[in-house]
Amino acid sequence: MIATCLALILIGQQQPQKPPEATAIIRGHIIAGDTGQPLRKVQVRLTPMGPPPAPSARAGRESRTAATDGDGNYEFGGLPAGPYFLYASKPGYIGLEWGQPPPTQGGKPLEVGAGQTIEHIDFTLQHGGVIAGRIFDEFGEPLSGLQVSAMRSQLMSGGERQLMQTGSGQTNDLGEFRIFGLAPGQYYVQATWRFLGPGDPTSPDRTGYPTTFFPGTTDAATAQRFTIGAAQTIGDLAMALSPIKTVRLEGTAVDSKGRPLANASLTIVQETSVSGYMSNGQGIQPDGTFVLTNVTPGEYVLRIQSNDDRKQVASMKLTVGADDITDLRVVAWPPSTISGRVVVDPAQAASLPATTFSVIASAVDPSPVGRFGVDPARVADDLAFEVTAPVGKDTINVTNLPLGWWIRSVRVNSIDVTDDGIDVKPNEHINGVEVELTNKVTTVSGIVTDGRGGAAKDCWTVIFPADSKRWTRSSRYIRAWRAGPDGRFKAAGMRPGDYYIIALDKMEPGQNNDPEFLERIRARATSFSLGEGETKTIDLRLNTSQ
Repeated sequence: MIATCLALILIGQQQPQKPPEATAIIRGHIIAGDTGQPLRKVQVRLTPMGPPPAPSARAGRESRTAATDGDGNYEFGGLPAGPYFLYASKPGYIGLEWGQPPPTQGGKPLEVGAGQTIEHIDFTLQHGGVIAGRIFDEFGEPLSGLQVSAMRSQLMSGGERQLMQTGSGQTNDLGEFRIFGLAPGQYYVQATWRFLGPGDPTSPDRTGYPTTFFPGTTDAATAQRFTIGAAQTIGDLAMALSPIKTVRLEGTAVDSKGRPLANASLTIVQETSVSGYMSNGQGIQPDGTFVLTNVTPGEYVLRIQSNDDRKQVASMKLTVGADDITDLRVVAWPPSTISGRVVVDPAQAASLPATTFSVIASAVDPSPVGRFGVDPARVADDLAFEVTAPVGKDTINVTNLPLGWWIRSVRVNSIDVTDDGIDVKPNEHINGVEVELTNKVTTVSGIVTDGRGGAAKDCWTVIFPADSKRWTRSSRYIRAWRAGPDGRFKAAGMRPGDYYIIALDKMEPGQNNDPEFLERIRARATSFSLGEGETKTIDLRLNTSQ
């Protein structure tokens, strides 16, 4: 027996041990732009980009954070190889991505090799701009508890422009507000009155205040626009709000069987072209009734979610005018689901690694109004799945796909819905969905040169489809990324089809999804076709004007 055990030990000792994966280190230093002095307690966030270069490097590629020490230094150790994004931020300063030239343009990934130590990944942070002032009521008395936001016009993924909140503050007892850390740019100032809580239903005071832009208008088109630079302060703004009559909402929430939905939360959201206004969630009474007071006129959505299992959800669009509404009935339903299977060509099936991946249904229009978040659903060992789906138009995506694999098509009852999406109705259960995967990955690569024939550093490369109908929000046929310092670019996983490609010296984030922008650059772009699994090399000359 002893001899047998010794033999087994010797055999185990003779088996070759796999060497551990060499890990990398990133170090850097952060200073203030105005003084050149080290910045303490700067938060540096490191985020892995895409899949790792090898399956063995997958472990440990989670997001991490580090803070600078008293000398402004930071370090990340034990990193697997692969590309990473780094972002540095500190209250009062303008946050910055690594490789980000001006704050209005995106950064670039940092390529990290196995066992590599990368030094001098340094940042210089600039003080942000400040907007400050006071807000009064119609009698000249200070208004406290108002949310005051710095709003900036931003290009959305669908190509439209919308005012988005980029900084905010709250008025104190003197009506004073101060918004800090603003990046250089143009801003509008918006004040939002919030009456939090149920209030007193018997109170005769029905006074409220509409969302107002400086210098005192409810129309964003007539609001004053401020241009602010780094470390610049625009102060002493003064604005008075005009009162408006508010209304009272009464109703009942029930579940899908008509029973009172007692243990649930209700939230009211205002739909505007500027931003969503959200009040505090309010509990519903045991008999399912609810009361909302001090609601200003406008377009709203009532949202209800069960606190028991968070599965009963409901939303109702509502127009609030000058009169009270007392007969609301909101019905909650179990969430809709989409079920099916992941399918793979038998000739490729043996190459599919035994890994964990998930399916998620995402709203084509990601507007938060009336939509509820969903989580990915793990694909079972037999490649079957069932995922919760938001009501509306949804697309299907697979997360944590193995390296070198992508979605070839999504079919419902043999109909390709990859690009059109799936129409999901309340309490609907859609079956028979097939998500086909393939490892025949397309690749487009090349080098961008400038007017002197040298490498065009850190430029943008954009690929977009020849068919303008595919110039849509989150189109899988559009890709934009930064070329490396050597001018090289590479895009993998583009769908087969006819395309344009162009290299630009600068581009506003999200502009690649703007149909008007794509139409302007189409004449200067290079056309090409891409077949399934095809690798294509295209060298480009930099376009320096748009």
